[in-house]
Amino acid sequence: KKKIEKFYKIKINIFGFDYGDGLPQPDNVYDLPFRWKKGEYKINKKKLENKLNSKIYYGDIQSTIDEFVKINPKNIISIFFDMDYYSSTKNFLNQIYKLEQFFCPRVYCYFDNVFDINHWINEHLGENLAIEEFNRKNKNIKIGLALDNINDFKFPLGRNNLLMLHNFNHQDYKKYIGIDDNSLGLDDKAFKIKIF
Repeated sequence: KKKIEKFYKIKINIFGFDYGDGLPQPDNVYDLPFRWKKGEYKINKKKLENKLNSKIYYGDIQSTIDEFVKINPKNIISIFFDMDYYSSTKNFLNQIYKLEQFFCPRVYCYFDNVFDINHWINEHLGENLAIEEFNRKNKNIKIGLALDNINDFKFPLGRNNLLMLHNFNHQDYKKYIGIDDNSLGLDDKAFKIKIF
């Protein structure tokens, strides 16, 4: 965060959302109750807040999103999902319309539980199922996985965990952000072919 702020001369705000007392009781079979249980990942709030220079909203995501919206959070560019459960992820995604006006045209979304080293997670449960249901229900916002490339130098550790939220209604969605480079055009006088 500090390096990016310094390089681009911008200010980055980070906000956290945490249940506060570890994981809640799994709500259904899609929450992977065989993988996680109530009380796991309980945090020391005081210790965490002393280490971070960020605002953390404690409680159920169904109520804390409304608190967050009140601060008018402009230009949301990334979301890191570490909700573990299908139900928690679904509860967040069901409220995403409240954040739509604050999203950039495209928002990087990192989901840490879309796969498991034991191959226990697939598209029929957990975060994957919540994402699939969200996409089926929504037209103007879609969350999808880009094709994986082992040579992705931007975030090689993210690989299959990194998805992109497309905010199709954003006024700048169609604004060109590519690189203007016509150097490969055959009509370009600067284009030369060397034969060895």
